[in-house]
Amino acid sequence: MENRKAVNKVVSFAKKCFKQTRPKFLEVRRVKDERITEFGYPPVVLRSKAIVKYLVYADYTDQLRVYFFSNSGQSLGAKNYDKPNDIKIEIAKKSNLIAKFPRNRRP
Repeated sequence: MENRKAVNKVVSFAKKCFKQTRPKFLEVRRVKDERITEFGYPPVVLRSKAIVKYLVYADYTDQLRVYFFSNSGQSLGAKNYDKPNDIKIEIAKKSNLIAKFPRNRRP
């Protein structure tokens, strides 16, 4: 239940941010756990938990603003990046999409 409340907090923040700043688009993402090592038969996988659990990134074409959130939905700050394409590819590899604004709606 705690996880659902955290996701709702982050998504509501993203909606408010999208309405106020009007970026080209905005995505809410959950950061994947990182694989440390795999050994033995059957394989045993050790994973590390990330401090940053959720990301919200706003694309302004020439700049990317990334907001960081903890597991409980608490804000951990934000950072601007000048080369958005490189950062977007890296974020897509290490996270899962939760929500995207604007939503593409069917006619």
